[in-house]
Amino acid sequence: MERFDCLVVGPGLGRDPFLLECVSEIMKKARQSNVPMVIDGDGLFLVTNSLDLVGGYPLAVLTPNVNEYKRLVQKVLSCEVTDQDAHGQLLSLSKRIGGVTILRKGKSDLISDGDIVKSVSNYGSPRRCGGQGDILSGSVAVFLSWACQHIRILATEGHLNISPVNPAVMGCIAASALLRKAASLAFEKRKRSTLTSDIIECLGSSLEDICPAC
Repeated sequence: MERFDCLVVGPGLGRDPFLLECVSEIMKKARQSNVPMVIDGDGLFLVTNSLDLVGGYPLAVLTPNVNEYKRLVQKVLSCEVTDQDAHGQLLSLSKRIGGVTILRKGKSDLISDGDIVKSVSNYGSPRRCGGQGDILSGSVAVFLSWACQHIRILATEGHLNISPVNPAVMGCIAASALLRKAASLAFEKRKRSTLTSDIIECLGSSLEDICPAC
């Protein structure tokens, strides 16, 4: 498990009880080894019913859509979702789960680790494609692992006085911005026929535009 940079749990998982039990054990092992985890799709179904899998683990990221977020709020806060105080409710939700980072997907993506709330509202695409969330969760995993590696390098170089932003929050912000940029470029080319594969093709150029390679 120590060889893993990050785990993405959920896309294509399904809800077979035996499989969910196996995945639960994998998540426990990952947590023991301090491996970051990104939870999406049916992984959110699993953790909503077993919050102890991620509770209090700062390297866990949840990426719920509207319905998944609603179930989390009902389960953890025992109330309904409110848009009047979206930032405050997200902050409370993250705190109640022990400081896990939550990326609430929507017109603007809201991100909180229980201490801060960040918003990514770059214009993306008016068309939402099936599988777009899978790109987001995978991108969060990549940027989260990079952020963790960067922090470890800083520590080994003796920069202990630097107080970096939570790597999970950084990973979510970067991934959200990347997906929105790629979706925008894909829609410019394909319009209403845009598919997730078109967005994937635009990831490289979008990343280069946001963060040019040296």
